[in-house]
Amino acid sequence: PVRWRNQPPGVCVPKVALTCQDLTCPPGSTCRMDGATPRCVPKALSCQDLTCPPGSTCTMDRTTPRCVPKVALTCQDLTCPPGSTCQMDRTTPRCVPITVTCQDLTCPPGSTCRMEKSTPRCVPITLNCQDLTCPPGSTCQMDRTTPRCVPVKLTCQDLTCPPGSTCQMDRTTPRCVPKAPSCQDLTCPPGSTCRMEKSTPRCVPVKLTCQDLTCPPGSTCQMDRTTPRCVPIALTCQDLTCPPGSTCQMDGVTPRCVPKALSCQDLTCPPGSTCRMDRTTPRCVPKVSLTCQDLTCPPGSTCQMEKSTPRCV
Repeated sequence: PVRWRNQPPGVCVPKVALTCQDLTCPPGSTCRMDGATPRCVPKALSCQDLTCPPGSTCTMDRTTPRCVPKVALTCQDLTCPPGSTCQMDRTTPRCVPITVTCQDLTCPPGSTCRMEKSTPRCVPITLNCQDLTCPPGSTCQMDRTTPRCVPVKLTCQDLTCPPGSTCQMDRTTPRCVPKAPSCQDLTCPPGSTCRMEKSTPRCVPVKLTCQDLTCPPGSTCQMDRTTPRCVPIALTCQDLTCPPGSTCQMDGVTPRCVPKALSCQDLTCPPGSTCRMDRTTPRCVPKVSLTCQDLTCPPGSTCQMEKSTPRCV
């Protein structure tokens, strides 16, 4: 039975235009307007109102939802056993074995994983010299693909020779042999020096030079062939100081002081005379021809020449 909203029981009310808001429909129905009258009609179902069993899905058959088998499955609809995984074979999901890689394989010590085609396998590790520790006196060398310890080839750097000997390589072996003496091994006495004669060091007299000889004052060193000698220094007039009135002259290789030859510069003549050299001696002689330059006139007079004689007038 349909009951109108807000209708008091047993009360007659005026007839008015009703709407679906005034009508309460039972479960499974809904209100629709039939002209001007609201009516309860069965509710149209949808796939939201239907729960389908596994392997089927809901499809609308006109206005009715129906469960039908799923046509296209995906990997989400398939649960694979351990060791396999789902892959789509065209439109069909299938369980296939999982592809194993080296990340899924743990190899024992001394081996490593390598892929052979699509299968990971443990193979022995290829060793190198970094994996081998050789005993003292040997070193590692690769023999094809195998590291091996071989004796170290010695050199003269590995051999310490006793004094008086030195190291030399005999093919591939270092050997100590007597050391050829040199001037470094010989100490010569003073006045001699060492020189090599062929392969033998010998002390020979030192060849002296003037640099090795100190001469006393007044002498100098000169080489006499291969010998430095002190000889007197040859003096010159620059080395001799003569007393006043004398001068230095060389007498052969010897400087000597001799009386100085006088000249007119050393003689002062009285008025009316002049100096003239008499051979090597300066002498005062009367002036032969006087001029006004030789006469001094008193104030108020002047000198005039009368013939060859100057007079004050």
